Amino acid sequence: EAPGFLAGELRAVGLDARELPDLAPKTLAGLDLLHVFYPPMAWRGFVTARLMGLATVAHWMGSDVLAVRRGRARLKLRLGLPFIQLHLADSAGLVGELAGLGVRARFQPVLSDKLEVADAPWPEERAVLVYIPPERGDFYGVPRAVSLAHRMPDARFRSCGPGPAPADAPPNWEHLGVCGDMSPVYAGVRVLLRPTLHDGQGRMVLEALARGRRVVWSGRLPHVLTARDDGELERAVREALDSGFNLGGREMVRRFFDRRRSAFRLRDYYRFLVGRAL
Repeated sequence: EAPGFLAGELRAVGLDARELPDLAPKTLAGLDLLHVFYPPMAWRGFVTARLMGLATVAHWMGSDVLAVRRGRARLKLRLGLPFIQLHLADSAGLVGELAGLGVRARFQPVLSDKLEVADAPWPEERAVLVYIPPERGDFYGVPRAVSLAHRMPDARFRSCGPGPAPADAPPNWEHLGVCGDMSPVYAGVRVLLRPTLHDGQGRMVLEALARGRRVVWSGRLPHVLTARDDGELERAVREALDSGFNLGGREMVRRFFDRRRSAFRLRDYYRFLVGRAL
């Protein structure tokens, strides 16, 4: 999802950007620069690219950093590091985690085509939105969200995503499944709840903020309520439901997470690495 979206954004600012099927030499031939997401898995591609004279960019997204921290991808990182010229991180928190691993990265969030600043009126219904992934529900905090819904029968909980509806969900839980258009979904809730064990920027976080919604998240960001344990989670959700339209969050997204500015910033990085206009 991220490479395809980013290629489109970069083409809009005048770059010949392509989503590659693989990192074989014949695929890389004729290119000036290689930008890879989840870099530890592509260390051979970085080696090949540099030997062919390409500039290289590694973009860290969250689960890749966690894999290195846990040791599973540490060897791959060591093999690839000498061949990576620029490291980018999807969130400010990941910049700090990478520094602890000896990797100096710059903050460059990966945005989405659903990130649109909008005036969505604050809904009457006290509703909370939860994302259900296709797998690893525990990692995304789904059981914690379900437990919270049981303890808050006065609130409505809605879930979306490719995963199934939680089997133990209470009567105040509604599963919407995969939603092609998220605008009416965000319009109908007051709060996005994202109690992940580890995260990058969390694109749904920005999408919800862009529409003036309150966000309760395990990560840290201005205009977001951070909650780690179950006690903090319940207090934060109750507070968020009654806090009103998140004007500060919406304006932060407008100012600092603009899709076109982000694409121009990447273009400047590329030009610096390649040494000429692209």
